[in-house]
Amino acid sequence: MIVGLLVDQIKADLDITDTQVSLIQGLSFAIFFTLASIPIGRLIDRVHRTKAVAAGITAWSLATVACGQASSFIGLFIARMGVGVGEAVLSPAAYSIIADSFPRRRLGLAMGIFGLGSATGAGLAFMIGGAVVALVAQADTMVLPLFGEVRPWQFAFIIAGLPGLLIALAFLFIPDPRPLEQQHTGQPVPKAEALPWSAVRAELRSKSRFYWSVFGGVAAVNLSVLGTVNWLPAMYMRGFGTDLSTTGYIAGAMLIAGGLLGMVGGGAVMDRIGGGVPSARLRFCAMAVGLAAIPAMAFPLVPDIWLAGLLFVAFFTAAAAVVSAAPSVLQEIAPAGMRATIAAAYVFVINAVGIGLGPSVTAALADAFFAGGDGIRNAMAIVAPFGYAIGAALFFVAARHANPRSQ
Repeated sequence: MIVGLLVDQIKADLDITDTQVSLIQGLSFAIFFTLASIPIGRLIDRVHRTKAVAAGITAWSLATVACGQASSFIGLFIARMGVGVGEAVLSPAAYSIIADSFPRRRLGLAMGIFGLGSATGAGLAFMIGGAVVALVAQADTMVLPLFGEVRPWQFAFIIAGLPGLLIALAFLFIPDPRPLEQQHTGQPVPKAEALPWSAVRAELRSKSRFYWSVFGGVAAVNLSVLGTVNWLPAMYMRGFGTDLSTTGYIAGAMLIAGGLLGMVGGGAVMDRIGGGVPSARLRFCAMAVGLAAIPAMAFPLVPDIWLAGLLFVAFFTAAAAVVSAAPSVLQEIAPAGMRATIAAAYVFVINAVGIGLGPSVTAALADAFFAGGDGIRNAMAIVAPFGYAIGAALFFVAARHANPRSQ
């Protein structure tokens, strides 16, 4: 989110284009999934999950700080690859932990509250990042202990990364709620160990229409969301002439509002309709993103700044509801012993498409067909409804094939 907020400052200092910025936003982050997300998911099915999360937070926090030390496109690209550790470790572990901690009928709300963290974090990144840069904008450079001379945009990355080390420390004291049972020896043993790769492949093959429709549907939604959210500050500054600090507060407030409505509100609704069964959750997702394709197309194009904001909240609320529904559905249907592995496959697909392609597709369209000025908003108006339409179709397909595992 900070990259999206500070596009113009980063471009000026590193002498790069919108398309290169999009590679820093997306491809660099997604590369890590290609290399390690599935093996990490397998590892999480076998190890102490909260300690694995602590290690992941430490790694991505240090990588965020390293972004604040980058002085070239390649340097920032490599540091952003390290930030990709976050999704590769956190989401598979968190989905598995939550599934072991809550009854299935409450999973939608539980996953929604977890997902709200990402929307709130994104919103705060815009707000705090804008405020920090505005605070130090008068200085061309700053000198920090241990870090030396840094530019204002680099300072924002350092401020964002350091607190994560405290959160990692806190995770070391959180127990892993993996289910336990007593054997005749009286010693607690794991209820289910990680199943072999052959079992995972068999599961994905036997329910291929369900799994790949869910993966593809959320990937399409992610393409829309990340292809727009990463360029949202640029759209406001270029199209409406807002300054960086004001833009950060506006964009941050919209993300938090949409996240709260979609992830918590949507999660609670989905736990009630149709008994909270997977097929009902998926039909809700299909209808939500199908209807939201209208504000998805409209918000980048309307001339009024406040109407654009309201339409964006409607657009983002639908995506937030999907983020709370899909992981809960997968955890309900995936057998124990492979939940984290399947969650890792899910995270890999949705982020390879959403993060890896979303920002770049939008930038490439803008550079090719709407170059100059605020042309980025025209590209956003194409990408946003396109992904939602595909997502709605795939969620309807997934709903027809959503058969919960035997109880």
